[in-house]
Amino acid sequence: MTDTKAEIIRRLSVLIGLDVSGVSHAADMLTLHFGPQKHFRSRRGTVLEGGAWALHVQCPWQLKQEESIVATQFMLSQPDDDAHQAADWLNAQLVTNGPTIVSSISASGSGAVQLAMSNHFCLDIISGCVPDEEDWRFFEPGTDTKHFVIEGGKIDPWCLS
Repeated sequence: MTDTKAEIIRRLSVLIGLDVSGVSHAADMLTLHFGPQKHFRSRRGTVLEGGAWALHVQCPWQLKQEESIVATQFMLSQPDDDAHQAADWLNAQLVTNGPTIVSSISASGSGAVQLAMSNHFCLDIISGCVPDEEDWRFFEPGTDTKHFVIEGGKIDPWCLS
């Protein structure tokens, strides 16, 4: 049986020391890129640019600076123009005004994650709120390696096979 907390920390530990290199959104999903930007081809052949690692968050999350909550997933669930402005604001805070570097990672057995970062930022990902729904995924863009997926607060067994 896989120890969820240990596996999350093991997988995400590659982020320690890397900067947040891009923040955007797809609908209400938060997309974060870490490490040097690179060009890669999507499965459909489209040339994209992104970081060495990507984290896509579809469950509740909050970004704190010091102890104040400065952003939540609700910012991205607004009408398109407002969601784009929110994503641009997040990108400015974490990338443009950066660098914002991941300093430590903690996790829980329910798939929750906390990324502590420089400039007193901390991203809390609150996983497991909806059974059988994807909470978040972590992957290396432009490669064929399996994505590490947390679904309903548990590791999707497919990503471990």
